[in-house]
Amino acid sequence: MKLRERWLSLCGTALLVILCTTLPFVWFAVRDRQLDSAQWDTAADRNFLGAAGRENAVARELYYWRQQSAETVMYQPTPLSTAQETVAPCLAALRSAQVLPDNYLDAAEKLVAQATECYADSETAGATTYHFNRELNGPYLSITVTEYGTLTGLNGKLGLADGFDSTQVARAYRTMLGLDSFTDLEDAEPLGHGSPAPCYSADAQLYLVANMDLGYFSVSVTSMTPETYAGL
Repeated sequence: MKLRERWLSLCGTALLVILCTTLPFVWFAVRDRQLDSAQWDTAADRNFLGAAGRENAVARELYYWRQQSAETVMYQPTPLSTAQETVAPCLAALRSAQVLPDNYLDAAEKLVAQATECYADSETAGATTYHFNRELNGPYLSITVTEYGTLTGLNGKLGLADGFDSTQVARAYRTMLGLDSFTDLEDAEPLGHGSPAPCYSADAQLYLVANMDLGYFSVSVTSMTPETYAGL
């Protein structure tokens, strides 16, 4: 009797060990099936990125942030040193890709380095805009960076008016972001004042534009559905 009880106890322990070992795999299998279903539902959304867009990091990231609800944080002081460190890689990337003329980049880097204060705001999910200036009504520079370090916007007035070619800037910025591979990129209808040079890709769902107007320059990229683009 004692032998039988011991054997039953050993069998029970063994079954418990097997159950504890297999349960995590069962849980992962169920979770994976749920994730697959969720991905399928997302892919069925008519606004979801196509294959080319999903393979591009910038298109994928900006599409993701477009789906999130944004909690707006308006213009408030931010530590200057932190802001300078955050935008430094962006300025370096702009110079490496020759997006802006050298005199614009020189002036932008000097302004950021010598700025006496910086304000930040966030009107789009996942992105923060840093505003640098040295004096009231003087030159200023605003840089918008996502949480993953993608430069999605740059604008300002640096006291310069010559040398900024909107078309060349837009093309260089497009190359810097890795968007040249989209074969459906098309020149868009210029909107607003100045000399805007916009382009759009339905595959990437990205609208990119560079502009110069009376000394104010801007470069930006925005995630946008084909329906929204058609309504511009």
